[in-house]
Amino acid sequence: MDVTQTVASYLGTAGGAAVLVALISGIFKQLSGASGRERAKNTSLEEQRRNAVVERDEANDRADDEFNKRRIREQALARANLLLTQNGITPEAWPDLEQTLTAEQLKELRKQ
Repeated sequence: MDVTQTVASYLGTAGGAAVLVALISGIFKQLSGASGRERAKNTSLEEQRRNAVVERDEANDRADDEFNKRRIREQALARANLLLTQNGITPEAWPDLEQTLTAEQLKELRKQ
């Protein structure tokens, strides 16, 4: 067995062929500029992910703020309703939407 066959058998048994293919592929990408494009793409994806996480957190904070504001309004309305009821004042029924004014009728009344 000569040296070339010995080296080839060692490379084949140790997975050297896969390493050699990866090495050649890496060198080709480096020379063609593809590795720079891939690096820029990966960096861009990381930045997009960071931005998406920040936007998600901001949206969650806004939703929490709106929930808290709505809860405070509901509590204030409940207190007002309780005070009215305790003082003998009952709230009126909801208006019948069939009998309310249309937008055109409201505009005519405002002109008068």
